[in-house]
Amino acid sequence: MPDSPPFPESRPFLSWPSSTSPSSTDIQPREAAGSSSTALQIASLPPNVSIRAPTKVNVHLLKRINSLLLPVSYPENFYREILQNPESEALTRLAFYDEECVGGIRCRLETAAEYQTGLERLNTMDTHGGSKILKAVADHRANGSDSGSENHPKSKIYIMTLAVLSPYRSLSIGSHLLDYILSTAAKEPTIDADLAYAHVWVANDGALEFYRKQGFEVDSGPIVRDYYRRLEPRDARLVFRRITSPRP
Repeated sequence: MPDSPPFPESRPFLSWPSSTSPSSTDIQPREAAGSSSTALQIASLPPNVSIRAPTKVNVHLLKRINSLLLPVSYPENFYREILQNPESEALTRLAFYDEECVGGIRCRLETAAEYQTGLERLNTMDTHGGSKILKAVADHRANGSDSGSENHPKSKIYIMTLAVLSPYRSLSIGSHLLDYILSTAAKEPTIDADLAYAHVWVANDGALEFYRKQGFEVDSGPIVRDYYRRLEPRDARLVFRRITSPRP
């Protein structure tokens, strides 16, 4: 079993319904996997739904959402760090229906070295001692396009928590939260990331289908054995998506 992480956000459990399909009306294009142009589509948000940056006034609402929906209790520094670190602030967003917070996303920026070290510590080694996660990502890159220079390894976006209250899940709020993070990662020079990834409980079919619809590699993602300590089954599937910066 892997060593305990410094924060329990390394054990995310994403709360999603069994269906996250956008409605057939009011569809707008969005960024496709591995592309700054779009092949995927996302429904427009209702006019009374907004995506907002975290502030001292509202960050406690993200804690409320996570405590209601996720089976992990996050320490205070999980939320305190959001406003102390510019990258953490840029990679965290809250969704409001009128003035009620109904969802949120919290991500972490990892250096290439941190990303590789973290994955290699997990129980995902193949029979030859190689990392199945790193191999899966490498295979995906080989089938896509260039995702960073060997001389300048790019950062990674780790999706720690993503949750939306059940009555609001038909409004594409989760898709917009994730889309904001991926767009920021693609356009913001200080982020400079080429990959977004998450661990999803293998029994959470709704979350796996959600990521599949967002252009993530799901079915080819490796299984991380004994990733969760309080869930049965205890395994997670790693899902990932390439991020390509828009061309000038």
